[in-house]
This record gives sequence, C-alpha cells and structure tokens, in this order.
Amino acid sequence: MLVALIATIVGQASAQDLKIRDVFKQMPDSLMPYLTGNNRLDFIDFMDSNMKASVSNQTGGNSEMTALTDDSLSIRMSDALRVDMMLMNLDEPVDSIRQVIVFVETFLTDTIYGESVCKIYTVDWQPVTKDVPFNEAQKSRLSRLNLQNILKWDADKLNNS
Repeated sequence: MLVALIATIVGQASAQDLKIRDVFKQMPDSLMPYLTGNNRLDFIDFMDSNMKASVSNQTGGNSEMTALTDDSLSIRMSDALRVDMMLMNLDEPVDSIRQVIVFVETFLTDTIYGESVCKIYTVDWQPVTKDVPFNEAQKSRLSRLNLQNILKWDADKLNNS
C-alpha cells in the first residue's frame, strides 16, 4: 500500500515537471509528418545552442523552430503553415488529466487571417475528446496566439512586398 502511494505521488510530481521539449521529443511522427524524430531533436539542440533552428523537412523544404520555452514552442513549417504548441496545467482536471498539450496549426492564406485548427492532447499524445476547462489566463494566452498569427502574417507580407 505504501509503495503504491509513493509511486502515485512521484508520478504526479514528475508529470508536473514535464517541459514542452519532453513531450515534443515523444510526439508521434504521424502528428507532424513534415518532420522526423531526428528533426525534432535537432530543433531542440539548435535552440539550446543559440543557433538558427532550421532543418530540411520531409517535403524537401525548410522548417524553422522560432521559439522554445519550458511550456511552449513555435515552428514555421513552411511559408503556408505555422505550428504552435503549449503545455498547460489544468486547474480542474479532466478525468485524471492534469496537463494537456494545445496543438495549433495555422494555415496562412492570401487573406489577412490565417485559418487555425486547435487540437488538445494528453502528455502521452492521446486526443482529449472532452471539454477542457481552461482558466482565464490560459484563454487569454490562446487568444493572444491567434492575434499573433494574424500580426505575424501581416509583417511577413509587408516585409516581402
């Protein structure tokens, strides 16, 4: 009984210590077919070394990780696709889930707004099918991400004109 209790406590503590890099390394290739597992590891190594984190992707183009923090990352997969990931702790667990990965793909088009698709996963990359009770700060962060995608698109268009 004591061993089970200790294992549960240690498991909960280690889950809270996860960083986005940990789950990114373990992400199934099928969720981001542009990149191989080695590409993902290279991104992290380049960012840790303060180098430009650019890799050749599976389509023959280049992808670049533009941001990496303990709880988020951003990748320009191509001129038309940006991926943002955030690791969020939940104030109110969903079943036994206390952390989720928010995976946002933004498809940039010739209009002013990109089209974003948001998916939620557990830290072991299982889809979350229930509503996730994000707190106000998390909702605000997701809203800012959407605005940032719009502003980034505008800046890129202006700089390339």
